[in-house]
Amino acid sequence: MPKFIPYLVLILMSVVLFILSWKKANDKKLIIFYLCMAGFVYYFEFTVLVVYKSYEYEPGLFKDPYIDNIFGANVSNGFIVPLATVFIAIFDLGIGWIILIVLCFLGIEELFLILHVYKHFWWKTLYTGIGLPIQFALGKWIWYLIRFQAKRFIVRLGTFYFANVTIQATFLYYISALFNMIYYRVNWFKEPTRGHIAFVSLFAFVDSLFFATVVTNRAPVFWQTILVLCGVGFNVMLFEWGVLEIRGYWAFAIIILAQVCYLFILKYFRQIVRQ
Repeated sequence: MPKFIPYLVLILMSVVLFILSWKKANDKKLIIFYLCMAGFVYYFEFTVLVVYKSYEYEPGLFKDPYIDNIFGANVSNGFIVPLATVFIAIFDLGIGWIILIVLCFLGIEELFLILHVYKHFWWKTLYTGIGLPIQFALGKWIWYLIRFQAKRFIVRLGTFYFANVTIQATFLYYISALFNMIYYRVNWFKEPTRGHIAFVSLFAFVDSLFFATVVTNRAPVFWQTILVLCGVGFNVMLFEWGVLEIRGYWAFAIIILAQVCYLFILKYFRQIVRQ
């Protein structure tokens, strides 16, 4: 059996969870909620996977083992975990259902270990069992805030921030993984791609704070333009220093377009939370 099949099953399960949650909620805020929860998981994944190398995914789709590793992480922590969180919050599941879902996740993790499509370094399945209930409880609270407390500045700022972390980090990963368009050579780790992923993550974490602040404060177009130009200018500087490698100068046009898209997406989210 190809190694990617178990990951494909997780993707299909994620689609089912999203459809069921959407039918139940029938609310566009669900999309923001999902992206926000994925952003929380991205922070966790950056710490335990990228920085401390706790485990490794092996879907077998990419030649670069670390790009392959991050793809597996994206399936697990960008799809199935946040969407399970969304499903639990939307259906307001009780402790019994949550325990059952956690046990299912633990079973899946052990199965992935048996199938040799995933392996532990210092991580243990028990740690997953401890972390998931915290994630699910946090999800219920965040869903309440998005639905009933979205007028509060801090709620909108936090929501837009974590949603943009998901959008930006995912975009930067896939344009490098699928199209080899950009590469940050920072040499922080023995594996060069690990350093690239770490830099991409940190860039998304910091950059998203500026985007979320500008959108939440309804900053005028002038400041929005400055923000985009600063992001592009920073990448030009990294290119001149030899940190950023690009596949053709047109890659800068893609970066500019992406920055503009982040703004429009967040402004659309701002309209949604006001409904």
